[in-house]
Amino acid sequence: MKIDLLNSIFVLIRKFRPVHLHWANLDLASAAMICQVAFNRLPVGKTTISIPANIVLGLAVFVISSMNRLLDNRKPAKTEMKRFLPNQKNRITFLEVVAGGLVAGIFIAFYMPANVWKIAVGMVIFSGLSLWLISILPERSPLHSLRAPVSAVIFTVGILSFTLFSNQEIGKEMKYSAALFFLIILQNSLLSSYLQSVEYPNISNFTGLLKAPLSKRILHAITFFIISEGIFICMHTEFRYTQRLSVILMIMAVLQSAMVQNTSFMQKNKYKGMLVTMVLLIPFLIL
Repeated sequence: MKIDLLNSIFVLIRKFRPVHLHWANLDLASAAMICQVAFNRLPVGKTTISIPANIVLGLAVFVISSMNRLLDNRKPAKTEMKRFLPNQKNRITFLEVVAGGLVAGIFIAFYMPANVWKIAVGMVIFSGLSLWLISILPERSPLHSLRAPVSAVIFTVGILSFTLFSNQEIGKEMKYSAALFFLIILQNSLLSSYLQSVEYPNISNFTGLLKAPLSKRILHAITFFIISEGIFICMHTEFRYTQRLSVILMIMAVLQSAMVQNTSFMQKNKYKGMLVTMVLLIPFLIL
């Protein structure tokens, strides 16, 4: 039995590739946890962090995004999902892992601050309803275009609310940074939709609704607004941590604009999905 277990572990290690972290949504879950810690430390950079709440947020993002991926895997247009979960056995195994994450999240949630329970329960209910509604839509339904903005809202609300419900005082720095952070997440979702629509022209998503040229203009407009607002925040706050976070958010926006400008490079890169998500890991630099 021990030999079989060791063989299974060695096989898993040999087959491991960095892109598997993206397909398993581990990069997105890590990004959520890092962004939540970075935002929670506003405005001075020394705020106490609720470790249980942060872990529950990461597990929630992992479970929600993984269920979304499992539902996508049933649709023929998503060839990337087919490579990740090529058969029913793989899908069942991944579903078991997701269920384990859900159980672990429920257990750890009992150690969260009481007021954070409100947003945790609301996030689970809203996300579950959204996933169910998306799963029953026909593949070419124009309502699939709502997935990007809805995902951005869920992701942002989860990160910001876990912080806002834990803090008694919400200063102007936190309000301004929250607005910029939402725009970053929305821009990231729109960038992901844009790259998907280029690779899969028949896919129904947010970029398909807006059309590629308009999507590019919106992406660049968001970058311009984030830079303008980031400079404004840096000039009107005395807290160095808030200024550094604003600079980080500006860098993230510029990187996402650069990605949409270099579509040909991104399409040739097999790690393009991972690169888009890794932009959200940049706040780690100021932790």
